[in-house]
Amino acid sequence: MLLLKGAAQVASPPASDSPLAGDAMGRIELHTRSDVAIRNGRIVEVGRKLDYPDAETIDARGKVVVPGFVDPHTHLVWAGSREHELEWKLQGRSYQDILADGGGILRTVRETRAADEEELREQSLKRLRNATRTGTTTIEVKSGYGLQREEELKQLRVARWLGEQGLAEVVSTFMGAHTVPDDTSRAEYLEQLEQMLPDAAELAEYCDVFCEEGAFTVDESRRLLEAAREAGMGLRIHADEFGDSGGGTLGAELSVASADHLAGSTLDTIEALRDAGTTGILMPGTPLALLSSEFAPARKMVAAGLPLALATDCNPNCYTESMQMVMQLAVFCMRLTPAEALTAATLNGALALGRSNRGAIAPGWRADLLVCDVPDYRHLTYHFGINHVETVIIGGRVVNA
Repeated sequence: MLLLKGAAQVASPPASDSPLAGDAMGRIELHTRSDVAIRNGRIVEVGRKLDYPDAETIDARGKVVVPGFVDPHTHLVWAGSREHELEWKLQGRSYQDILADGGGILRTVRETRAADEEELREQSLKRLRNATRTGTTTIEVKSGYGLQREEELKQLRVARWLGEQGLAEVVSTFMGAHTVPDDTSRAEYLEQLEQMLPDAAELAEYCDVFCEEGAFTVDESRRLLEAAREAGMGLRIHADEFGDSGGGTLGAELSVASADHLAGSTLDTIEALRDAGTTGILMPGTPLALLSSEFAPARKMVAAGLPLALATDCNPNCYTESMQMVMQLAVFCMRLTPAEALTAATLNGALALGRSNRGAIAPGWRADLLVCDVPDYRHLTYHFGINHVETVIIGGRVVNA
């Protein structure tokens, strides 16, 4: 039994089994000067002056309790780094230019292939610890830096191992369709991807495709995602990152669980995704890392009723594990309100990953909670640049990352 005592605020989106959209994204339930009781990994009660004499107590006076953050889009498992590419971008080179010259994803593929599984575990575990320490309690992890059967499966095995370390819970995604490797023809690689799916489905819950100019076309993406569905996998899509490429429209056609990026999506695409029951996952860190001002049109999406989640997109090009930073960017650069950002970083992200038992603070819900050293939940975005999380609780257990 665990009891959080005397929080200045217990702040949470309302418990819901469907993602919140429109005005509902900005409605936060606030309990002031309140306690949270936890037993067997679940929230028992929220209220004032709760009395559980045998409970272990955490003093939350003057602090804020929120749901644990859910990061529904990362590429956490990789080897090496690409800090030199930041200087190239400062010189005016685009993401596509760097990729076409064998940099970007292809450089990371070479470095990840060269790393053995133990080395890959070691590098990735540091990132998972950083994510957990800054409040992430559930995290999606993609492959996509192997681009060969054994190398993709190596990444997925590492992701599964990360989920066994008692830190943030890991949800794995197969993303062999990240780009076409430079040692295989496009036609051959598409066939290889389809052949990988049965083995990938043993290790990954979802399949994702990068549907974008320079990566995979709409027709190629449809072929791969339909094959993944046949293999029993859930579907996700990287869509419209650099323009209205047709990826968002394809996501709506296939009713994918999430369409991610969407910086170039038109209103028609946004409405189609809404009608398909898809969640839009926005990653404001990505345009920041690309030195771009083209952030996803979040306000247009909220007005259209598309449910939104936030994610770090943690990868060698967009290197952050902090959902707090992402929430801050969403507020300052995409004009989400602090309440909308909290909903997008918790409940909506959980539901986008098929996790309907977390992301809100309510009796019966999984006790993934954060005690934050702030006087008001809005300080999570108002006061930027530091880690506000003091205590991380995952499944009712205090976790020290």
